[in-house]
Amino acid sequence: MSLQFILGKASDDHFSKVVDNLHKTSEDREIKSFYIVPNNVKFESELNTLKKLNAKNAATYAQNQVQVFSFSRLIWYFLNGEADYQLPQLSQTAINMIIYQIIEDHEEQLTIYRGEGKQAGFIQQIANQISELQQGNLSPDDLDRLAELDANQINPELRSKLHDISLIYREFVQQTDGKYTYNGANFELLCEYLAKLPDQEISKMHFYFSNFEKFSAQQLQIVQLLIARAHVVMDLTLDRKYDQAGPDENEFFYQSAKVYHYFYQYAKNIGAQIYTDQTATKRSINSGLNQFEEYWIASNEVGKPIPAKIAQNDAIEILKTNNAFEELSQIAIKIRQLVATGKYRYRDFLVATRDLSQYQNIINPIFTMQQIPYFTDIQKHMDNHPLVELIDALFSIYRPNRAQNYSYDDVMRLLKTELLLPKKDEDHYLSLSQYRQDLALCENLVLKNGYTGSRWTQKEDWMYATTTGDENELIDKNVEISKKINVIRHFIKDTLPPFYRKIKKAQTGREAALILYQFLTQNGVASQLKNWQNQATEAGNLQEAGQAEQVWNQFCSILDDYVTVLGDHEFVMDDFLELLKAGFVGASYSQIPSTLDQVAISETGRIQLPDKKITFVMGADDVNMPAKIDNHSLLNDSDRDQMDDFLADDQYMVDTSELQMVSEPYEDYLVFMTPSDKLYFSYNLGGNGDNNLRQISPYVDRIQKQFNLPIQQFKSQPHADSNEIERFLGSDRTTLNYLVQAALDGKKARQPLSPAWKTVKQQLENNPATEIRDLTNNLLGSLHYKNQPVDLRPEIVTNLYGNNLTTSISKLEEFYTDPYEYFLKYGLRLRERDEFEISPANTGQFYHEALDQLIKKVRKENIELTNLDNQAVHELVEEVTRKIIEADVNYQYEILKSSQRMEYITNQLIATVQQMAETLRNQFQISKMRPRATEISFGPGKKYKPLHFKVDDDKQVNVQGRIDRLDSINVNGIDYLGVVDYKSSNKKIDMSEIYDGTAMQMMTYMDAVLENIDLLADSGDARLAGALYMHIFDPILKPGDVKNWEEKVQIEDALLKKHKYNGLLVNDLDLLENVGENKISDVYPFKFKKDGTLAKGSGTISQSNLDNMLKHTEKLIQQAAKQIFAGKISLAPAEYEGNSLIQYSPYKPVMQFDPMLKENNYREIAKLSDEEIFERVRKELESHG
Repeated sequence: MSLQFILGKASDDHFSKVVDNLHKTSEDREIKSFYIVPNNVKFESELNTLKKLNAKNAATYAQNQVQVFSFSRLIWYFLNGEADYQLPQLSQTAINMIIYQIIEDHEEQLTIYRGEGKQAGFIQQIANQISELQQGNLSPDDLDRLAELDANQINPELRSKLHDISLIYREFVQQTDGKYTYNGANFELLCEYLAKLPDQEISKMHFYFSNFEKFSAQQLQIVQLLIARAHVVMDLTLDRKYDQAGPDENEFFYQSAKVYHYFYQYAKNIGAQIYTDQTATKRSINSGLNQFEEYWIASNEVGKPIPAKIAQNDAIEILKTNNAFEELSQIAIKIRQLVATGKYRYRDFLVATRDLSQYQNIINPIFTMQQIPYFTDIQKHMDNHPLVELIDALFSIYRPNRAQNYSYDDVMRLLKTELLLPKKDEDHYLSLSQYRQDLALCENLVLKNGYTGSRWTQKEDWMYATTTGDENELIDKNVEISKKINVIRHFIKDTLPPFYRKIKKAQTGREAALILYQFLTQNGVASQLKNWQNQATEAGNLQEAGQAEQVWNQFCSILDDYVTVLGDHEFVMDDFLELLKAGFVGASYSQIPSTLDQVAISETGRIQLPDKKITFVMGADDVNMPAKIDNHSLLNDSDRDQMDDFLADDQYMVDTSELQMVSEPYEDYLVFMTPSDKLYFSYNLGGNGDNNLRQISPYVDRIQKQFNLPIQQFKSQPHADSNEIERFLGSDRTTLNYLVQAALDGKKARQPLSPAWKTVKQQLENNPATEIRDLTNNLLGSLHYKNQPVDLRPEIVTNLYGNNLTTSISKLEEFYTDPYEYFLKYGLRLRERDEFEISPANTGQFYHEALDQLIKKVRKENIELTNLDNQAVHELVEEVTRKIIEADVNYQYEILKSSQRMEYITNQLIATVQQMAETLRNQFQISKMRPRATEISFGPGKKYKPLHFKVDDDKQVNVQGRIDRLDSINVNGIDYLGVVDYKSSNKKIDMSEIYDGTAMQMMTYMDAVLENIDLLADSGDARLAGALYMHIFDPILKPGDVKNWEEKVQIEDALLKKHKYNGLLVNDLDLLENVGENKISDVYPFKFKKDGTLAKGSGTISQSNLDNMLKHTEKLIQQAAKQIFAGKISLAPAEYEGNSLIQYSPYKPVMQFDPMLKENNYREIAKLSDEEIFERVRKELESHG
């Protein structure tokens, strides 16, 4: 019937001109008007249209005669009562399912895409490609025709693609035609419906199309039909008509000009009436923006003269920051300040960027901190919702015929969704706080013991046990914790196996869908989601409330689609799970603004209404502007170029990446011209350690030079002495944040706050909100905080330690290493949670126990170790170690039986013990010293007494411990007793550390031997032989260690030297001369020179010096106990020879020790010679009597 255009630049008011037309046609009650806009601006356009019509006193007519639609809503409006439209509607999920099954069924017929069906995202790619082909009016027959072109017209790869896509596309059409309807098919239905409408009805319809810069082929068909039968008004952003010749590709308005020319020629060819073009209403905007528009159009079109440079333009500003957080923070502060002037509302602002994902994690915290309402129209996908995680975990926990089920990761993933909660009674679920506590305890036990598989479903309860604290108190505590843990375990045991038994029996997809739905509803998942929705609603978080409801509806929809499409097919669990997950991946939350007054946040590639007063274009850097567009579809740019020459006039594909990039200046122009008052460009350098710093966008660089604009550099760190603080003034919390930073700067620079900052400080301290006042006082007060623990009060000390301190020497060593860590570890009893792993502590314990059991077996069975060959030694060790590993009481070694990898490690551990057994044999062949006892425990209530010291009148300390091995030799009727301590590292005795208190173990053990010497020695005359470290390891020999590798003796000698004891022996010639003969220096740390004297560097100590060091150690024990009882918990980590002794401490995050702080300092351990230490100790003992 007719066509008319409304033309104007982006700076013009197109909307008002459209509404004027709507108002005029609404005066005729027989005319129905349809205002068609892109979907993402439909809601806002509808509100604005009704508002403007109401202002023109046309509201009554507007509601009945004017409809504001997107294309999809237009389809619904006309087809709502049609039989074909009543067919089951295929969602995107259902489409994906059909395509998935098609690929499964036709796998062998595919070529290039064979085997791709299981790849993540492939089904969605195929679905998107078919959708694009449908929108472009390309049928499977068209693809077949293209595939049959000559080899010089299309390449073999494209031919294979077209073959596979056509096969899937054709099968999809055949399976859906007449059975279902969906978006692609709905356009065809609408065309058929409009073509059948009576002339007298459709001729009274007016269709207004606005904000479309291009149309798909299907949309073109709709518009063409309407031009032929109704009245069409096409609103285009275009500076002139293109009624004769079409536009050149280099023209700035190429896209909209191409639309004009196409529809004009079509209307002309069919004889439709073409009315004179209307001109969009002039919009009242800043003159600087008009100047900018004139420049931007001219500078992006070949042949147009560029306007002369302008000295200044107050309508445009450029902001530069160091990183994205600072950039968005400055934008938010600016918005808040402008709203505070009273001239603007939040709805007057648009914040746009090319790629919003670069800011998605900081938008909410920044705008929430600034108390700015906002709405982002970028779709949020559902695939990371806890419900999706729960379903994925549910099907991952157990699979039939899988060797290992109920893994830690899968079970915890399910439990931590907090959608499945145990019941505390028949009608009530466990509270969330109680559930979280019970789950944390359960997780600790699972990690510690490595529970998987049948452990979760066993009948017997799990038992929790800890070994720190009072015995009676521990029994009650362990029982209570065990109950909490088994609440979780019973929940898993009672809830999941019945589901798995049912789902395993499912024969069809319909049965499986019903089983899953019933499981989730019967176990409270739906009700828990409803609780989340209610809680979010009560908190005023409408977006979050909507998500809980939508994700459950989506789940139900996916199941409905699955039953509809695949309900009667054979149930395959893997396929079922993949289709469920794919359904969520393709689903997005519908978003409706929660308030009309809010900042719009969007992307520059999306259509925006030009109804803002201020627009911020952020991310205006060389990475995002112009955007680097990549084609990720199955048909790449090369494919599209090959196909383009063979498409009909009414067929076309989406533009190639190159063509899309050519139109970037125009796409950005539409966003640049959305404001009426001001346009801000902002960019950040991409800091935070990124060496590839970003630069200003070439677009903005040109604009900056054209208008001589200053680039405002914003620094995030406020200075105390600055009065220019406007950019730091936002919400109370934001301003306080910057005030604290300024105050900290002043403290470091020793400068007072400037008058401006003082005013801010005063206003915050007197804020009417109590919360802000208290927060201000607390945060500013923190500037005077020192990371310096204060002494504990006496009553706290008594509660923590009592009056009788029973401890080990290693604990007291830790006190001297760092008193504060001692308090955390043994006062508060903080510790890392145990994990099911083979740790150095585990291996050390295994070595200790293996050597202990080996020596006990040798002694008990009178086995002469020195007479055994290597094979016999290995067999002996194998027997001992296997008993240890297999013993039921040794839970700590369960991990060694958990996997083939652990079996390999077990063999390595046993090999090390075998090597140590060989070493012991070889040492015993040289040394006359023999083990007297192993694992000698001394302490209160034990066979061997503790070291007992009185600290003051009512307090005492008992030192307990366990000596790995006690060797002895009888010389001239005297028993010499020597301490041997096993170490997994190459430990040496250092007198400086002993003197300081950080390495008192060996002195304490020798003191304990003296304390119990009557029980340990055979003769009445017994003395200390010394204390030695034995390094437990399986050494690797180097080429230089052995002269002749063919000689077994040389190899054994080299290994013997690698295991030489480190430590001290008493300088007693009777002992040293009789301890062994040949090669004795390969075993012990001393050597005689030819003249019979000890060589320099021998590890010996005189009896008097040893006695003094033992007394000094006793004094250190008493001093440590005295400080502990005095509540001393200073943060004073020891440092020795430049190395911090807390370097690997797990408590560092708690201690927050920072040597850069004035109050945090290391306690240096002086490195002294042995002679200096002996002299110091002698003098100290003499001075104290």
